[in-house]
Amino acid sequence: MKNMNKRFALIIAFTTALGFTTLYYPIGSLQTYKERSSVLSPSPPHRDSKNRTNDSLNGTCRPHDQLVFVKTHKTGSTTLQLIIQIYGYYRNSSFVFNRGNERFGHIHYGNLKIDRLLPPVNVEKYAYNEYKSNFDISTGHLVYQRTLLDIVMKNSSKFISLLRDPVHQFESAFVYFGHTKKGNGSTEVQIIKWLDAAKHDDRFLNNNQMLDLGLPAKDFRNQSAVALHIKKLSREIDLVLITEYFDESLLLLRKLMCWSFDDILYLKQKVRSSRSQPLSESTKDKIRTWNEADTSLYEYFNETLWEKIKSYGPRFQHDLQYFKLKQTKLFNSCIGNATSEIVMAPALKIPRLMIKYNTLSNTTDYCTLMANRQSDTFKRLWARQDN
Repeated sequence: MKNMNKRFALIIAFTTALGFTTLYYPIGSLQTYKERSSVLSPSPPHRDSKNRTNDSLNGTCRPHDQLVFVKTHKTGSTTLQLIIQIYGYYRNSSFVFNRGNERFGHIHYGNLKIDRLLPPVNVEKYAYNEYKSNFDISTGHLVYQRTLLDIVMKNSSKFISLLRDPVHQFESAFVYFGHTKKGNGSTEVQIIKWLDAAKHDDRFLNNNQMLDLGLPAKDFRNQSAVALHIKKLSREIDLVLITEYFDESLLLLRKLMCWSFDDILYLKQKVRSSRSQPLSESTKDKIRTWNEADTSLYEYFNETLWEKIKSYGPRFQHDLQYFKLKQTKLFNSCIGNATSEIVMAPALKIPRLMIKYNTLSNTTDYCTLMANRQSDTFKRLWARQDN
């Protein structure tokens, strides 16, 4: 039991350092592993979408399998991407992948064109007429262009995205894209220098969430254009999840899609094993001012998130606690330990110290998918469609 407590302490230490909601109960409130196993026996992923049932919605809806996730940068989006990709992997879903980007499948800015996509499952290459309205899921980076997405996605597709507090998103992008390697001083000192500079030439540090969601950079300082675009997004996107309330957001996703709790389980991806010192309030204000469009976007959809939580009904807290127990069960069923390893950031060739999950011996394929990096799941999906 002593070793078990150490293990739970490790889980909590990793998760509380991420900027997300804490995932697991404090040690004192957890049942023993044997007790939890009797209550929460692991369920295999559902593979038959026609005959499966939802585990807590009492059969009042049928699971929905068509989904567009407008992936944003440095918001924890890779974790959500993996949830959706694992869901689609076990259901033989067709994913929107750029056939010219075999490493990630991302769609480059403005390049969502049928003749640049990997074909859907069981469709021949270059049979472009059969590509139309024949994709189930999109999870890669792209700029939100609803008219183009409607051409390739099945008509019943739901649309979601993920937003993060612009202060945290900006700081994460600043570090990830190597700006701390270009100068001297603490991360905060270098952020201030960058913000005070006359030239800002990095699109990832300029209202990037709003850019991902389709607003041109020329309109970032136009308050009327920003407000109109937010209203447009509120009409067109079914759910915007919030990173700071990730578990709460996932419950809303589960309800929207009529998925089971098992369908939204996850282990966090691309997590730094150490973080910078907290920024001062004055620096946070500078970041919010610079990212004014992102700030308006985040504030609006953070408010709508809580409206949706309120309308979820009285079971919300019960379901949230149940989901946290399922998360704990997943970790203990799949993971032996979590360690750190140096990983090179794609394209930038900058080393990162990231958390690595090591699975238990004789683990299942499902646990392997959960624990491995998202790129491993992507390779499986790519191989299935690259016929």
